[in-house]
Amino acid sequence: MEELYDLKILAVDDEARICNLIEEILSAAGFRQIQTAQSCAEARQAFRKFQPDAVVLDVMLPDGDGFALMQEFRRATNVPILFLS
Repeated sequence: MEELYDLKILAVDDEARICNLIEEILSAAGFRQIQTAQSCAEARQAFRKFQPDAVVLDVMLPDGDGFALMQEFRRATNVPILFLS
């Protein structure tokens, strides 16, 4: 069985400092597999390759919005998504 801290988390925010902060907080909490993205395009690519178990998603992104991106992700999987705004 997969351990909680082995779950893969994708954090998506257009601000690099926010991505870094999320990554630091999750790492400090013990999570070992964290991927970040700063746009919808990066998030789509990371979602396909990384196949996250959970997503932290910003609403406003430079090339789209988080709500539309969430709907795309939902068509592929029912992974938990937490909005950060």
